[in-house]
Amino acid sequence: AAAQHAQHAQHALQHACLQHGFRRKDASSGGGGMDSGGGHRAVRRAHQQHDVRCCASEHGPAAFSPPFLAVLVDVQVNSSTGSQSSFEMASMQNAINSIQENGISRFDVVQNVDDEDNFVLVEVYCDVQNGPASHKETKHYEAWRDTVADMMFRPRQAKKYLTVFPEDESAWNAAKSIDKSHKSDEDLLCVHVYVSVKPGTESAFVQATLENARNSVNEAGISRFDVLQSEEDATKFLLIEVYKTSEAPAKHKETAHYATWRDTVADMMAEPRSAKKYTARFPAPGFAGWDAA
Repeated sequence: AAAQHAQHAQHALQHACLQHGFRRKDASSGGGGMDSGGGHRAVRRAHQQHDVRCCASEHGPAAFSPPFLAVLVDVQVNSSTGSQSSFEMASMQNAINSIQENGISRFDVVQNVDDEDNFVLVEVYCDVQNGPASHKETKHYEAWRDTVADMMFRPRQAKKYLTVFPEDESAWNAAKSIDKSHKSDEDLLCVHVYVSVKPGTESAFVQATLENARNSVNEAGISRFDVLQSEEDATKFLLIEVYKTSEAPAKHKETAHYATWRDTVADMMAEPRSAKKYTARFPAPGFAGWDAA
């Protein structure tokens, strides 16, 4: 009953969002770019010198200047009764407001399958220079921060990544994709795959992973297949795989493109890959906003 109540509340929040003219404002255009081998710091400098037009407007999609900045915030709430649902609702309200900011493309909230006190906020900033700081100056962020303060079991932990895939700006725009729900009653499964490659193999890994990701997002059971690279350590990657059904992960591993990727990157691994499973909380399955295609 509690789970049903939370889901109904999620849907109500997102209905309200859509009913109130859920659109982003235009920002000024800018430049930037990244080759497949990295060059992250040079790209960051380029973004810092220009405004980034990152979000679709009423007049059509904006030109995409990758990479965006993805900040993954790991949150552990207290196990006390009510902390999970209270944190979830506060974070959803914050997310609904946050994805309307000009500097933000996505603001996903996911909950750990194996530890329901653990959440991850996946914040994707298209304004790499100003987006994070501007977000923390908003009233909705301040309200969220104050609301959840006493729910924290430990300080929040953040890791920064730069986006590699999707390569199309519109695939990152939660405001655009939120109406494209697959209308599933089944929870979306988000698998975070942590990858560490041997120094010198970064470019080859990116090339192989891009080919796999481009094919994977066309699978019927996959909503997203994001590829991120650590801002601080170019040998560290994160794959965010979002599945529509519980059977989809196994079907993905039966595909020819997955087998090719697995075999191609095998000797590039500095250590075995590890994975964590999460359930999507925002956007909720009924208003997916997850589809990259």
